[in-house]
Amino acid sequence: MAEEKPKEADGKPAAPRKKGPSPLVLIAIGAVLGGAGVVFAVPPKTIEVAAPVKVYETIDVTHPDPIQHEFNPRTKAGKGIGRVALKFVYRVREDQEAAAFAQIKEHWELANSNALLLLKTRTMEELQSEAGVRMLEKDLLDDLDRTLFPEHGGQKLARVSRVMWSKWLMQ
Repeated sequence: MAEEKPKEADGKPAAPRKKGPSPLVLIAIGAVLGGAGVVFAVPPKTIEVAAPVKVYETIDVTHPDPIQHEFNPRTKAGKGIGRVALKFVYRVREDQEAAAFAQIKEHWELANSNALLLLKTRTMEELQSEAGVRMLEKDLLDDLDRTLFPEHGGQKLARVSRVMWSKWLMQ
């Protein structure tokens, strides 16, 4: 079969097509140049490795200084004397231990005074019964927690979790 030349509508042969690069070659060249441009023009990606977030443990710390008081409990007749000494344990995140200790130093005198007031309001019978001592212990926990670690912005730095009696004498 012979190749037929396209003819225009009035019967004249069409002008010969200009020879040049085919569209497929032009697309390939454009892709290569575009890829090279991206490689040289765009800075390389830097991969940031996120440092692992350190998780701090909550620890129990026994405060080294005792709260000691000699006081006269309320009595119906006669006089009584009481001697107590106690330490307390507080829970704090390990990274905030120094700040909690500084807060205790700041509020120490007020906490000591409040503890004495709580002791003096109890009767001798309350202080000599197991239930009375447990109630006093709970009241001391609440008061020490509120006094030593006040809330700032809805959060507390630490919490008093336990009272440990080291001396208890009621006469």
